[in-house]
Amino acid sequence: MSGFGDVKSKKLKNVIKWLSSKTEIRVSKGGRHNIKIKHIYDGAYPLPISHSTIDKHVVKHFADWLIQNNVCTEEEFSARLR
Repeated sequence: MSGFGDVKSKKLKNVIKWLSSKTEIRVSKGGRHNIKIKHIYDGAYPLPISHSTIDKHVVKHFADWLIQNNVCTEEEFSARLR
């Protein structure tokens, strides 16, 4: 994975909104984290979206999870974060 940096939570929320309209993922609230991303064929991925800035390591792990579950490609995810 090429370098993802820290991301503002508003930008990541827009990417998640785009993904939920495009693919088979659902967004729900709950747990210790602010939201959970649920894929129909796999488990849930918790995101600490209540923070103003999301750490680059969290963004990288989330991108890896999306790519592993065939939700989107790295290029699509990177393009939406710009």
